[in-house]
Amino acid sequence: MKPHVEPDVARSLGTPADTSLLDLAVLSRLDDDLGRESVLELMDLFRTESERRRHRIEAAVTARDASAACHEAHALKGSALTFGACLLGALAFKMEQAGRCGDLDGLTSDLPDLARLTVETQAALSRVFSESGDHGDPGL
Repeated sequence: MKPHVEPDVARSLGTPADTSLLDLAVLSRLDDDLGRESVLELMDLFRTESERRRHRIEAAVTARDASAACHEAHALKGSALTFGACLLGALAFKMEQAGRCGDLDGLTSDLPDLARLTVETQAALSRVFSESGDHGDPGL
């Protein structure tokens, strides 16, 4: 699933790795609506929150609590999509649905991808914002 990315945004900031993980148009709208400083603060919260949610999903699956995993995956999905982290959001949605159905095997099989995508998404967000500069014209 490849996200839609505005061509001028992709040219100015995106690398192939970034655009496979992030919808840069979402980040551009956030930057326009909230300003760079606010987006950077929210991005720090997202990093912390996504790690915390990932660990809670892992703990819920280990405890065989599909309902708790569903709840955490739902919250992760919302925050991921807010930042245009479409692949992480899609995986969180898949895990939310598995949790809702009580599919612990499905949840367990998605844990490695969840760990990988969380790290890769956070790295892509950092690259996008470091490449666009921390002040002045954001280039988004």
